[in-house]
Amino acid sequence: MPHSLSRRLARGALRLANWLVDGIVLSVLLLVVLFTAYSVFDNNRVEGQASEENFASYRPAENNDPSFEELAASNSDVVGWLTLYGTGVDYPLVQGPDNEKYLNTNAKGEFALSGSLFLDYRNARDFTDPSTVIFGHHMENSLMFGDLDKFGDEEFFWQHRYGNIYYGGKNHGVEICAYLLADAYDEVVYSTTVGSSPSMAEFLAYLKAHAKFWRDGAIGENDHVLVLSTCGSGTNDRHIVVARITDETYENTFTDESVSRTLSGTADKGLALWAKIGIGLLVFLLIAWVVGAPSRKRSGNNRRRRIDGRDRG
Repeated sequence: MPHSLSRRLARGALRLANWLVDGIVLSVLLLVVLFTAYSVFDNNRVEGQASEENFASYRPAENNDPSFEELAASNSDVVGWLTLYGTGVDYPLVQGPDNEKYLNTNAKGEFALSGSLFLDYRNARDFTDPSTVIFGHHMENSLMFGDLDKFGDEEFFWQHRYGNIYYGGKNHGVEICAYLLADAYDEVVYSTTVGSSPSMAEFLAYLKAHAKFWRDGAIGENDHVLVLSTCGSGTNDRHIVVARITDETYENTFTDESVSRTLSGTADKGLALWAKIGIGLLVFLLIAWVVGAPSRKRSGNNRRRRIDGRDRG
């Protein structure tokens, strides 16, 4: 075989190998970008499932709007509605046969990764237990129980004191009394047998001893309390907000703030979606340009060699 032919074959094989390597690298990078875009899209879809707007029409109204009754009629697990003023907590309450069902089921009984706000299955559904535990996912943009961790900020805790809970066809007040970080396996915090073991006095003493913030004199031994729980940053960390149920209802003084928060949150989610996808595409194009640089350099050198060869001829 002529020496020049073997060199041309060797160069051709090298170019083919380089082309294959570049193609594989770019394909992997494209898959990464597409996966990132899908993850962002899926995250926004999950947040859309948890949007307050999905349930706003079912919110109990002062004129006994039948829409809440329609929701309860469509799903017998619906037991009430919880609102914490000045936060994104404004959702129906449900109770399933266990503490698993409503981790990925909404109040309409439909599959939703955002889940629902749900009572511990061992609690009485009419809130007659001394302590009722309510769980919810910790989500971004103030969705579900995503705002409970904000009560760990001292100023936020003292400024956000009231809410409302609807059950049994009647509105009741909610007064927020404590915030604490707890372990997911804390048998006292998550006890559904408060009043017997532990006693109410023991339960309140334990909460006060472990609370980051506590309103003195806010809870008495004859009160019925809510233990609101959501995930923290650690595997077993839980943000806990403790509130008491009152016969007196309270005015929501955060209406304007809530509207502003919702609108800005929606805009931020849209901007974040396009920003992440745009950054991903820019990174992909930059890496593609860098990966293709050796090929461009080789191509340029080959052209120069051909030109030089013609000049010498």
